[in-house]
Amino acid sequence: MALLSTILLPLLGFALLGLFGRRMQEPLPGVIASGLVLASFLLGTGLLLSGGARFEAEWLPGIPFSLLLDNLSGFMLLIVTGVGFLIHVYAIGYMHGDPGFSRFFAYFNFFIAMMLTLVLADSYPVMFIGWEGVGLASFLLIGFWYKNAQYADSARKAFIVNRIGDLGFMLGMAILWALFGTLSISELKEAMEGPLRNPSLLALAGLLLFLGAVGKSAQIPLMVWLPDAMAGPTPVSALIHAATMVTAGVYLIARSSFLYSALPDVSYTIAVIGLLTAAYGALSAFGQTDIKKIVAYSTISQLGYMFLAAGVGAYWVALFHVFTHAFFKALLFLASGSVIHALGGEQDVRKMGGLWKHLPATRWHGLIGALALGGLPLLSGFWSKDAILTATLTYPFGGWASTWGRFSWRSSPPCTPCAGSSWSSWGRKGATTTPTRPLRSCSGPTTSWPWARCWQATWPCPTPCPTSWNPS
Repeated sequence: MALLSTILLPLLGFALLGLFGRRMQEPLPGVIASGLVLASFLLGTGLLLSGGARFEAEWLPGIPFSLLLDNLSGFMLLIVTGVGFLIHVYAIGYMHGDPGFSRFFAYFNFFIAMMLTLVLADSYPVMFIGWEGVGLASFLLIGFWYKNAQYADSARKAFIVNRIGDLGFMLGMAILWALFGTLSISELKEAMEGPLRNPSLLALAGLLLFLGAVGKSAQIPLMVWLPDAMAGPTPVSALIHAATMVTAGVYLIARSSFLYSALPDVSYTIAVIGLLTAAYGALSAFGQTDIKKIVAYSTISQLGYMFLAAGVGAYWVALFHVFTHAFFKALLFLASGSVIHALGGEQDVRKMGGLWKHLPATRWHGLIGALALGGLPLLSGFWSKDAILTATLTYPFGGWASTWGRFSWRSSPPCTPCAGSSWSSWGRKGATTTPTRPLRSCSGPTTSWPWARCWQATWPCPTPCPTSWNPS
């Protein structure tokens, strides 16, 4: 029950502020909302330090309402409630004097509750409740100033585009149910230990779940909603569209790593989409003049990095970047909000300059955030982004030559399976060989999967077998 309370606390804040918030004077609604998020953070930290927790209750036939606090979900809980608390405190000052002050914090608490439901879920249907809940909260907060028609349109755009991804999520769940008769993540993980059932259909399920992640995390081609989502108040951009909700897709892939580690071709697709999105977001940012949209496009790019890491099997690296990105990107959004506030709502960077004299604290905060985003050595972004590059270039599929070779030399002779590898022909545990050179001469990078082709690039076949990439 204590685990469920981490969700119920912010949900209680949503109910209280929704019903009685208009009768409260500033800053009481913000204090209540912030206090409940802090309480959820402290409770979650205590449970995590005590070894984790589990909650389960009867719900649908064959599908219990189950929550699990383990290392992965606990890691995300600390990000959601920890960073969320700090942004709640910032928003007390930012939203001062707004007619919808209490309504804003009611929506904020609702978002935290739904995000915690998403990350603590031990079954895909429960995760989907949180998935849809954060989508609703995002819609309400993007369109918070709904009297502005442009802002309202941006909220609808985000809501509709995300429904495309949500359809993929639902279809993926349907296929998993048909194959295994369960949607419990723990039970599916156990079921995947045995022989694969219908690998082609399983790959389709993986792709459809990934489609859900593409929509939620603004990857190509469903990235069009995120820049327009900057219509909401800046704390919304910092919490939802930088630190938490947009990383839900990365969390979905990491939580489903038992599935994607058995589907190397699907994982390769994830890596390619992430790589393309990273390049697209970075290049698009150069053409922007709105200070928040510049940061938004850089967010799209950083999300692409996370999917690239997840696609090459470096799930911990992807989550490490989720962690560092939550801090430096939230810092950049909050610094942008400080500038916008100081300029009376102006967001055009062409009309800014020389503000360091008037906003010295914001100047340093923005500079630190920008340098961390750029990967300056010793700042947080350096460690996580370099880890992604290392993971990508040292993985069997990593490097430009393997990408080129994957499409150019599929007709080359197959490489010999490797002795002692933890992978079998479908990337599963149990193979008894490690990578050796093929029967015929091969000068290109290969993989530990027997069906893989040797690519006629410039590198020798890898020896010994790259066993460090066993995601189990």
